[in-house]
Amino acid sequence: MKLSKSRLIQLIHVGKGKLQWDDAFYREILVHCTGKDSCSKMNAGELNKVLNYMKSKGFEVITKKRGKGRNSPITRDKDQKTPLDKLRQTWIAMKSRGYLRDGSEQALLNWSKSQAKRLNKGAAVERLEWLKPTMLHALIEQLKGWYQREMVTELKDLVPDLRALPLSGDEQHEAKSTVYEHGNFSKCNVEQLEAALAFIGVMLGRYEEATNG
Repeated sequence: MKLSKSRLIQLIHVGKGKLQWDDAFYREILVHCTGKDSCSKMNAGELNKVLNYMKSKGFEVITKKRGKGRNSPITRDKDQKTPLDKLRQTWIAMKSRGYLRDGSEQALLNWSKSQAKRLNKGAAVERLEWLKPTMLHALIEQLKGWYQREMVTELKDLVPDLRALPLSGDEQHEAKSTVYEHGNFSKCNVEQLEAALAFIGVMLGRYEEATNG
């Protein structure tokens, strides 16, 4: 399946985090592969070269597969979501952004069991529905913290590519309020981080289309 430029850029930034490359080394790799130091300056062929290099170094691009391993059930829109809905919703969001290898209900249960055991005096919890409210709240906050750290890492990688785009005046204003004013993103909540990533994704996709004519 052919990937868009914005999707390739997203995967490259996820790969940078998974391979634990610092920014200086990452830029060296970009130049080594393409002669360019920013993804925003590359065409799709050059981005694929970078992504293939990352794969050769151990980065595995996780694709959705049919068959074994059901994805965690999608939380339906409700007037009021339960705590368990919120836990699942965060898990699904992390999988959709490529932060998790396995987004299945079983994987969520396995993670929850390993984390909840210490909160339950060493006793295992076999079903998510059996979690006590206090444990469920603690797991939600722990998972949200993990999700936020992953998004902050991705944003720090993507901001230089956003700054390299020839944004219009209105786009610059929105970039300032949605992205730049948050500084290092350490004080952002989940919604603010998701909004910043969504805006950058839209801008990368928009200027990709403009470049391709």
